[in-house]
Amino acid sequence: MIVAEGILKQFGSHQVLKGVSFQVEDGQIVALMGANGAGKSTLFDILATIDPDFEGSVAVADYDVRKNPREARSRIGYVPGRFSLYGDLTVAENLEFFAGAYGCRAGDIEALSPFLWRSIADFSGFRADTLSGGMKQKLAICCALVHNPSVLLLDEPTVGVDPVSRHDMWKEIGALRDKGVCVLVSTHYLDEATLSDKILFLDQGEILLFDSPADIVGSYSRRIFAFPCPSDELPQIEAALTAMPGVLEYYLWGDSLHITVDASFNAAPVCGHMPVAVSPGIEDIFIDTLSERRKRV
Repeated sequence: MIVAEGILKQFGSHQVLKGVSFQVEDGQIVALMGANGAGKSTLFDILATIDPDFEGSVAVADYDVRKNPREARSRIGYVPGRFSLYGDLTVAENLEFFAGAYGCRAGDIEALSPFLWRSIADFSGFRADTLSGGMKQKLAICCALVHNPSVLLLDEPTVGVDPVSRHDMWKEIGALRDKGVCVLVSTHYLDEATLSDKILFLDQGEILLFDSPADIVGSYSRRIFAFPCPSDELPQIEAALTAMPGVLEYYLWGDSLHITVDASFNAAPVCGHMPVAVSPGIEDIFIDTLSERRKRV
């Protein structure tokens, strides 16, 4: 379990985290989302006991990360956003090193991470720096799991990873949840976020949304319309939307435009294109939530 209460973190005069509070239960996956600079990696460093210089309190696996960092660390598996294994060691040697650091057996990884280890076992003799991006990330996760942690922290583990490897990683993450592991994983991929139990949406050091994907969508009250938008008509359409009553926001959505509207909006043709009501998705809600925040700040 992770329990964070009122985390404040400042670098010089810049407030990176502004009273962040949340809880991740055992056997639960929480997807951490937000733009670059939202404070995600800083939050991971605090949770992983790397950065004790913060205000507020954090308990991981029932251990205070400042008072009992060694005990907390023994229960945490952490994969940072940058590749942090030893490139001049082989896959097997990296695994042996991390197992030795925790006083456990490297051979246990076959049972602890069957889906990922199965896909890299044949590369045991390869140096880590010769692996592809996806294979490096699989190895990093295996090294983070070798001591059977109860809390797993994954900072953007699938960035630059091929679809098959992404599928393997999320299959493993789902299996870990079923075994009761508490997982906090940051991602920019909305399809991954919807596989989680909850989404924690962070922006400029503050939590904007924290709920299940279904409840985030279900509690959204605004209407959204879409209509075709050929690229050569975009300037005229944007000008028309700016003057149209009830239009709150508009943004490109593939080869269409999505518009967020209030109760005063009456659907009418825009440059010959008729808006069609669509069901809001997570991405629509994130864009709208961020837009509203930017207006207030």
